[in-house]
Amino acid sequence: MKKEDIAGIIVYTLMLAIAVVFGFTILQSHQVDSGLSGMSYFLYIFGGIVAGLIFNALLFELGHVIGAKVGGYDILSVCVLGFTFYKFEGKTKFRFKNFDGLTGETKIVPKKDAKKECNPTAYLWFGTVFYLIELTAVIIVFALFGTSENVLVANIAYFILIMGVLGILILFYNIIPLKLDTVTDGYRLKLVSNPKNREAFNELLRVEYEISQGNTDVEIKTFDTITNFTADLNLNKVYILLDKREFAEAEKLIDMIIENKSNVSDSTYVKARCQKIYINIMNRSFEEAKAYYDKEVSLEERRDISKNVSMEAIRTYILTQGLFDKSRSECLIALNNVYKAFKHTPKQRQKVEIVLFNEALQKVIDAHPDWEFEGYILTDNSQNKKA
Repeated sequence: MKKEDIAGIIVYTLMLAIAVVFGFTILQSHQVDSGLSGMSYFLYIFGGIVAGLIFNALLFELGHVIGAKVGGYDILSVCVLGFTFYKFEGKTKFRFKNFDGLTGETKIVPKKDAKKECNPTAYLWFGTVFYLIELTAVIIVFALFGTSENVLVANIAYFILIMGVLGILILFYNIIPLKLDTVTDGYRLKLVSNPKNREAFNELLRVEYEISQGNTDVEIKTFDTITNFTADLNLNKVYILLDKREFAEAEKLIDMIIENKSNVSDSTYVKARCQKIYINIMNRSFEEAKAYYDKEVSLEERRDISKNVSMEAIRTYILTQGLFDKSRSECLIALNNVYKAFKHTPKQRQKVEIVLFNEALQKVIDAHPDWEFEGYILTDNSQNKKA
């Protein structure tokens, strides 16, 4: 099990434990005085959870927005529980989309005309600050009205308390300085405390924005000091180098990430390893590529690649299984996920991935023409196919 998974299990277990203790102590004792029946009280609690989720999600992203403005950033989009508002051609648009966060995500980019380096500290701290303000207000309200003889007033106070406790759980998750299933503000704060990481953080925001605008040849600054931010930047550069067939330069960047495995997340490391294996198989002799794979890629890493549903992993896995292990069934398992992976590939990377994947698939087809894999060749319309 990966370190991120272990950390996630611990954090979610603690959050659940807090919720259970709160439910079986404070809320259970309140039910007696609430005047509500079993089902009515359940609906009361459920309403508090829903209201708390919506309110806290809005509050958290408001903190991000204000913090981003203080830090000198432009706001690209604000997502609350999937409801996303973004700017397009000067107009505010709306759509429902996935997000990287527990309750939402605010995407930002450094202002082009910024007179000094943008600082993400406020952007990362203000969500927490707003939660602490909410918690203070909840404590005051509950202290004043929680023991009111007026049942309605007391019930409202407990309803607000439920919302506040949910805010505490979200705050606890977000302030943890670890990379969980999403990248928390606590984790990013730990990284950007280093000025070099802060520079890489801003550069990564700029590069991702430029690429999202269709600039696939954007100039990307690379870093010798490897962290999650600098590794992501270097992997963005790797894509451009692969598109240009500058494999030697791409390998230099990949090797730096692989050599600093302990400094990056498991998912980032797997992507780097996949790109390395891919380059070896596509540009070196079979004997050289097989020798590298046998010597350098551990069984654990091979399992991670087989489970990873990304285009980097899938094109690498079909090459290793098709050419080294000669397993048609394993190739099919990976290929059955290719449309799902392609759909979730950023649109600006899809044209490059079509070329890279099809070249890998063709190599397997040439080695095993009787496997009949031609139907998996990607086209510009492949994102419309179902997994």
